[in-house]
Amino acid sequence: MDPKAKHLLDVFINNAHKNMPQPSDMCRFFDFMIAVHGGRLAASAEEVLDLTLDASFPNHIAVRLAMVFGHGVELLKRYEEARGGARQVI
Repeated sequence: MDPKAKHLLDVFINNAHKNMPQPSDMCRFFDFMIAVHGGRLAASAEEVLDLTLDASFPNHIAVRLAMVFGHGVELLKRYEEARGGARQVI
């Protein structure tokens, strides 16, 4: 994982309510996804899964976060394609 992406994921991990992420937690997670996409940072759903499990998130929450990440990055990519390739780097 790109060091900047890992830092942003760590910000989420270190501040999240691990047993039940709250809306503010998810805003940080979405900021992480947007930064990965916008900055073309290397990060995968598998890495998100591994790092959240290592940080003691319950299995079902870690799996859900990895899935949201994977789908979210694909959505951002598709949105960019639909808009004609315009990209704002964060």
